[in-house]
Amino acid sequence: MSNLILHLGGGLDRADKCIELAKQFPNAPVLVSSEGGDVLNYYTSRGIDASRVFIDNEAWDTVTNFTATYKRVKEEFKADTVYVVTHNFHMRRSMIIAQAVYWRRGITSIASPSGGPDPYGNYEEPSNYVEGDAIRSWVWRLTGLLFYWKKVREDRSGIGTPVKWNEIGL
Repeated sequence: MSNLILHLGGGLDRADKCIELAKQFPNAPVLVSSEGGDVLNYYTSRGIDASRVFIDNEAWDTVTNFTATYKRVKEEFKADTVYVVTHNFHMRRSMIIAQAVYWRRGITSIASPSGGPDPYGNYEEPSNYVEGDAIRSWVWRLTGLLFYWKKVREDRSGIGTPVKWNEIGL
């Protein structure tokens, strides 16, 4: 059994949960997907050897946290168990995406919520975020096509316009 800890970028409190898991599973590498700052120093200053921490900055949202790292998870790390670390409010959507990406590929995903902070105050992600990303994940899984809904791209103007993505005008 090969474990991997997947740190979904979005806050160093998520790294704290990964550090806890890294100490529980001393042979498990930590794959950090798109976390800013000096995250490697954060891990090493808390006792995690730098040789166990791998940084991947290809993702720019939750779907690509999984799709952009899938090949590394499967081929480089040969993981059959992935501990998915993100905030509590974000776990439902993350696990739905993980299930789409890993389903029937010999990889089990285990939710490992980091707690808060809940930036929105008792926030639960809207169903349209969850459903939209579930659809995007399954489309990627079945076709290899990544896309954004036009409305999402407009609402989240900070994501830019990745040239390798298509846009669905719904």
